[in-house]
Amino acid sequence: MADTLKFVKLKSINGEPLLVNAASVRAVSTIAMAEDEVSVISFTETHELVVGSKVPEVLEAIEAATRI
Repeated sequence: MADTLKFVKLKSINGEPLLVNAASVRAVSTIAMAEDEVSVISFTETHELVVGSKVPEVLEAIEAATRI
């Protein structure tokens, strides 16, 4: 795990704000859920999180957080 915490604000699948530690994200992918595209954020092989934010939004937020 990373030593530095850099949280980014994303959307949960119900639209509520969700904070995610960008330094812990290992991969981001897309799945179809209820005929809508959502993102799956992978932290480890066995720990994933489905979020309502789309992949470009997730990547942009992580990139912005890591530039700080």
